[in-house]
Amino acid sequence: MNATPGGHRSRNRRQIASISQTLALGLIGACGSVHAAYSCADLATVTTADSTVTASTPVPPGTIISGNVVPVAMCRVQGVARPSIDSEIKWEVWLPDTAAAWTGRMKVNGTGGYAGATPYARLAQDIGDGFVTAGSNMGHDGGESASWTLGHPEKVKDWGLRAHYSVATAAKKLAATYFAAPVQHSYFEGCSNGGRQAMMMAQNYPELFDGIVAGAPSQWYPDLLMWLLWTGKTLTPVAGGPPSISVAKRSLITQRALQTCDANDGLVDGQITNPRACMFDIDTMGPSGDGSLTADEVTVAKRMYGGTHRNWDDLASEQRYTGATYGSEADWSPLFADNGGYGPFIGHYVYSLLSPPYDWRRDINWDNVYDHVKTVLTPATAAPSPDIRRFTSRGGKLIQMAGWNDSVVPPDGSIDYFFALTQWERLQNLPGHEIDKQIAKLTPQTVAAHANAFGKQVQEYHRLFMLPATGHCGGSTGPSAIGGGMPEPPKAYRDADHHAVSAVIKWVEQGVAPEKIVAGRYDAAGNPTRSRPVCAYPAEAVYNGSGDVNNAANFSCQTPKLKDRTVTPSDLINIRNSLSQRNVLLPNR
Repeated sequence: MNATPGGHRSRNRRQIASISQTLALGLIGACGSVHAAYSCADLATVTTADSTVTASTPVPPGTIISGNVVPVAMCRVQGVARPSIDSEIKWEVWLPDTAAAWTGRMKVNGTGGYAGATPYARLAQDIGDGFVTAGSNMGHDGGESASWTLGHPEKVKDWGLRAHYSVATAAKKLAATYFAAPVQHSYFEGCSNGGRQAMMMAQNYPELFDGIVAGAPSQWYPDLLMWLLWTGKTLTPVAGGPPSISVAKRSLITQRALQTCDANDGLVDGQITNPRACMFDIDTMGPSGDGSLTADEVTVAKRMYGGTHRNWDDLASEQRYTGATYGSEADWSPLFADNGGYGPFIGHYVYSLLSPPYDWRRDINWDNVYDHVKTVLTPATAAPSPDIRRFTSRGGKLIQMAGWNDSVVPPDGSIDYFFALTQWERLQNLPGHEIDKQIAKLTPQTVAAHANAFGKQVQEYHRLFMLPATGHCGGSTGPSAIGGGMPEPPKAYRDADHHAVSAVIKWVEQGVAPEKIVAGRYDAAGNPTRSRPVCAYPAEAVYNGSGDVNNAANFSCQTPKLKDRTVTPSDLINIRNSLSQRNVLLPNR
């Protein structure tokens, strides 16, 4: 009998509270058009499900933070997230000082390698460009060392996938509190391990970001890890010893590859536009050729081109992962596996063994150890799935980039993910058992045909840009200042025509997809010394026949049919790897 009147009173109180809150937010929003709705100090009380704020400080322009000059006034918020009992994700969120200085955008920045440090340089640039910007130490402090992984599986999960969820969630709440208005558009960028993180955002946290830029993504991380150890043992057989092939000879191989393939695109310009079409034969430099390489050095090159195999001593055994491309030899990294601590990472995390006595050159093979590493690491580190419908169904856009000279994260993996996406467009509505049958029947011819047939559908949400003569996340001899974890162009060129993040912003907010992005090289004054359009794959930049070859305006994008290119058995390995892991669901929290 008394429930109804009480219910009315309860509803009335809720309505009054709702009206009061609406009025308050309206007043705050009005103030927020010029100033932030809350003081910076007020943000010290903000919490999320797993984060607390440890400091909230107004920062004047010109302040130097970790060697980086803050260009504008801002509110610097520092905090820590603890999604597990062993977690300590130290994060920072930088907010423009006033609502008028805010674009309504948020950007979270990925990190490379083990990267136990906040990416302050990127935060400093972002805050100057009007973003709410965020980054973290990914759950541990320290550089390229695997020591933090031993006995800390939850920290590996934080580094592998959870940190950015915590950071992005905190950044969105802080922005909404500070400005009394939600983030309008959210973005993520990263290269290498940051590119892997970018792909994991699309696959596992599809609600967090509207636009993502993934550079050189190590998305099949267990396979990539084993490739790095393969290259480390190939190029530096004895720890601390000399390289198996000298810098001079690696550069000589690159010059020979250029002599063979540079002109394939109709222009001799010191770069190979499409190394997959290159028909260079390394044996022409060996004992059966001109003798410029020894038989052992030829074998080293073949190990690099051929990717990982099941049997270290038999390059005819089953291939497991793709390898380096022709023209990349001068960029091969003999010490990358050692300096990156990737072998010890396996010892520490997979086998819970100190290194030493765990010796990755001795104790790791590419057969049963490979399989075990993949089983253990996939749940926390891999981003293989072509099924990103939860991301794309809400309008998400993804730009992926890779350098053709990258021997750290082989560039064919990015093309193979594009192929996997085109296959998924064809297969996604079939029963699982039928999908598996179709995967088993794939051939190079069917992959090319289906890429031609379904490529346009994929390009509605995913665009791939392959940079000639570009190494891992930049470097080498080609124009590579394109942002997104590659080198940043000067501010005057950070627009949708020259900058990957700006391009994805235009795509998300205006619906204009990038057909090309102009990559550049710039002098100390910020003037371009060379520029070249990088076209949305499978299109390529073609010289118009006249004008300065260092000026992108004299090139056009042309799209050949993929049947005219070679799709290799190596591609099929990666494509099947992706499609067969379409249901990988990772422990998101």
